[in-house]
Amino acid sequence: MTNPNPLTDNELRAAAYFAVGVTSEGSIAGRDVAYRLSFAGNVGPGGRMMPVANSGYSFGTLQIDIGWHPEVARDLLDNYQTWARAQPDRATLELGQNAYDTTLQSLRRSGEQMQDDRAVDIDRQHINRFLASDAGRTFVHGLDTEHVNGVTARDAMVGNRDSALERLQRTDLYRNSTGDEQAELAGMMMKLQNQAGRRYWPGVMRQVEAGTLTSPEDVKAAVDALRPNERNGNPDYLQSGADNTLRGIEVLNALRGANTDSPLSQAWANVSANPLIGPVAAHQPNADNPNLGHEYDTVRSLFLTPEGSRRMIEALDRGGSLAVGNPQPNAQGRREAGFYVSGDDFVHWNRNGEGQAYIGGQWHSIDPDNVTRTRNADGTTTLTIDDNGRQETLLRVDPRTPNLRADAGTIDRNLLPDTERREVARAHTPTFESPYLNRMLAAVVAGDEAGADHVMREYAQSPEAAAFREREEPQTVRQPVAEERDVQPSPGRQV
Repeated sequence: MTNPNPLTDNELRAAAYFAVGVTSEGSIAGRDVAYRLSFAGNVGPGGRMMPVANSGYSFGTLQIDIGWHPEVARDLLDNYQTWARAQPDRATLELGQNAYDTTLQSLRRSGEQMQDDRAVDIDRQHINRFLASDAGRTFVHGLDTEHVNGVTARDAMVGNRDSALERLQRTDLYRNSTGDEQAELAGMMMKLQNQAGRRYWPGVMRQVEAGTLTSPEDVKAAVDALRPNERNGNPDYLQSGADNTLRGIEVLNALRGANTDSPLSQAWANVSANPLIGPVAAHQPNADNPNLGHEYDTVRSLFLTPEGSRRMIEALDRGGSLAVGNPQPNAQGRREAGFYVSGDDFVHWNRNGEGQAYIGGQWHSIDPDNVTRTRNADGTTTLTIDDNGRQETLLRVDPRTPNLRADAGTIDRNLLPDTERREVARAHTPTFESPYLNRMLAAVVAGDEAGADHVMREYAQSPEAAAFREREEPQTVRQPVAEERDVQPSPGRQV
């Protein structure tokens, strides 16, 4: 079978870094947390740490759990010390020997050791300042690169503890799948290896090799069946990990299939040509592509908010209009991500407060704190930006403006081969904030009634459905949680 638009090696690395990494590991509710020290659990009175399962401190796009990899703690502190000595406030930042030894011991604890030692949280402020610096992000990205190279490793020798991806690429299922399906399969297998080493993926792979799993949906169902749901009915960590990875893969596939006239098409081509360039190197002077830093930041940010990002990609494919998100934080200090499109122009910012604009063919970095949104009586939306005390129009979105390009939905899909028909249907299926609705609609479009029923049953047991049912009921007060990322009782970093 001829494979339309197969995945390239660089796109596989991009899937590992952006979908497995940024979307499913290195973000919390649309906020990038890769460059800060995180902890999965509660911090109680007096700083007492109450970890979930055996998770310790973690950081990075692929969330390296230091408790599982204590050797990383010394690398982190040594790089911190080098950075601290170069700062103007060195005396405040640099750790003395006693402080260094105490911090090292604290960082190396696993969740169980934290509980046994009745551990107290360290002051993470200075380490977080280092991790957010260019030096810190370069250090983190070096570990991320090592990790991605591990889960995408391939060689000519069969059977030498092959990576999940290498085994997958030898199967008929992978070779006969479309490019989008290859991304789904690769994403799920790399995520499974990332979460639990060789504990689970070889069993799933044997089913693929035996021909009993014949689609990405079959593989997803096999992953879901590996462990029972949590006692409260929530998906287990393997199932939720696969769900989140596939949300990122949807963004990757949308970018791969973006209209060539969309500014995101060229941005993705430039970033995916070297997906491991990293957030610091991407901003170095580049005579061949002076806008690479803007393009990289935009692409990375899109993987933080998959559902909204797919809507923006689709709007730019059409050259249409979209106006979603308030640039100003709400009363609780939380900011929505922003997605604004008018023709080929767009403005986007994430929940971290980092934004990019592409207006009239020119790239700009923007601070959403300087942006004001006005909903006009005529149905238009205007974004203005403070330019040294003067309000300048940044973008005006008019939903009545005709699309610049014909919608791909006008293609007669019945004239396409089966594989291409499925690609077009999935690429132009409307997107929702709920991943369950997206998967259900995709199954309906593909004519997969059994798949749609499976998603419906899965949704009925999900926290999202429970929240919907309880929307009108009194809400209990939730205890403060240090980090709300998926807790994965696993070895973490597997290289």
